[in-house]
Amino acid sequence: MDAQQKPAPPPEAVLIREALKQVRLSGREAARRSGVSNTRWRQIISGYQTVSGSHVPVVAPAETIARMAQATQVTPDELRQAGRADAAAELERLAPPPTPGNTPGSYADDPQVTAIAALLATLPPEAQEAVLRKLGRSMPGPVAQVDVNPDMRNAG
Repeated sequence: MDAQQKPAPPPEAVLIREALKQVRLSGREAARRSGVSNTRWRQIISGYQTVSGSHVPVVAPAETIARMAQATQVTPDELRQAGRADAAAELERLAPPPTPGNTPGSYADDPQVTAIAALLATLPPEAQEAVLRKLGRSMPGPVAQVDVNPDMRNAG
């Protein structure tokens, strides 16, 4: 291969690129979700990086491929079929992908939000609607019942 010929991307890169289209994510967003820099993401997906004007093949470590696969919803079986059993095993060890409720910085586990939701859930549906209107939001139906700590019910 001469210095100007670009190496073909490895099968796992092709798999992840196709999955990226299926989940309708930009490469930049998928890179962010996987904790891989945007530049490195592009190198891995294209299968090469340019070093001193030459195109050098890129094969990412199993852990990196697993995080990229997780961000694009590629399964361990698909990684195995692409010849990356090492990345498949790593993907199986990873925690489930972040969701809006468990993403760092979300309010899902904020004790104040939990307390407010618990108090709101104790109100009748009409009162819940009034509170939500006052906040400038409208929700269909009552707020889901939250299991309130018995000590909290009697507080106040």
